[in-house]
Amino acid sequence: MVTKAKTNTTINSCTPKTCTCAELWSVSQQFCLERMSEEVSSNTYDFVDSYSVRARRIAGTYARFYLETEKNGSPNKKGRFYWMALGAFASKTVACTLEHWTLTVTKHGIAVTASDWFGQGNFWLFQDIAGWHHYYNKFGSAVFFNCIDKRNANTLVPQIKSAIDKADWAADSLPKINNLKSNNYIKRGFNEVKKFEKIPSKNTSERAIAQRQNVLIIAQHEQHEVLQPLIYKQKRHQLEIDAMGLAGGLAPEVKLFFSSNCNVPQVTVQPKYRYRGNHATVKDDPKYDKYVSKPESDILLYDYESRMNWINNAAEKFHGLMQKEERYMLGQLQAMAGWYNKPDKFYPFN
Repeated sequence: MVTKAKTNTTINSCTPKTCTCAELWSVSQQFCLERMSEEVSSNTYDFVDSYSVRARRIAGTYARFYLETEKNGSPNKKGRFYWMALGAFASKTVACTLEHWTLTVTKHGIAVTASDWFGQGNFWLFQDIAGWHHYYNKFGSAVFFNCIDKRNANTLVPQIKSAIDKADWAADSLPKINNLKSNNYIKRGFNEVKKFEKIPSKNTSERAIAQRQNVLIIAQHEQHEVLQPLIYKQKRHQLEIDAMGLAGGLAPEVKLFFSSNCNVPQVTVQPKYRYRGNHATVKDDPKYDKYVSKPESDILLYDYESRMNWINNAAEKFHGLMQKEERYMLGQLQAMAGWYNKPDKFYPFN
């Protein structure tokens, strides 16, 4: 889909001293919209057409926020935006799913309209969560918490409201996600960011506690407040998820790889090992399993509680890797960070 929108042309036209909360939220929303767009002429943008390129740009942006390499980032505070690191791996997984042959071989793929709702969920989650992080990053904690209850897609300045209203699935999506308004998850999650910033860097264990809380709370926000009403609550999508399950090996696997690739780079082929004993079973290679989060076989993806069991386990595995294998994880995040302005690629079917 191609949408043209114009944005504000005055550089640094808003500052915390002179602008209302609504105007400042418009600055952050403009960032989110522009990151999903390419400038085609002076102050005129087209949304990136490819859903998978959008997902990679999103992964890159999340990684940059975590690494503090976005504009206004603070390298000495690296680690405060902890969910963004997990979000980078998740959005990369969405990109890999969208690039699976079953979602590109026909107009809507074997999984019917799955490419559309994967694209919709990822796009609007980004419009939501990147806006919160951009605002905190640009304007600071005090201004953020002063304006946290004033975010509302309906009160953005006219140019930005017009632009967001023209975005893909906007009319359907914005009411379902409460027009980007705040909630208790956001308040609690960013309180952990604030807490992290106040803990001396030498107190690594205390910082790790704040990080763990941040990732678990923001995960609840993204799943319960955004993706559940937007995607998983819809009966049609539930039927399609069931159909993907019936497709077995033809459908994309439900796995989260903690890698910048669509698989784990250290183990390109998943070997099987038969363990000796009275109840010999075939298990995954431990080296492979170390960087992969897989749900239980009986997961019901569109059921919030069932899905959150897996999400929480994935978050705990992520947290363990970030604590014990930081060098490896940072390397993967740095690789993804380079995707934030990935050129569009036209895919005729998604």
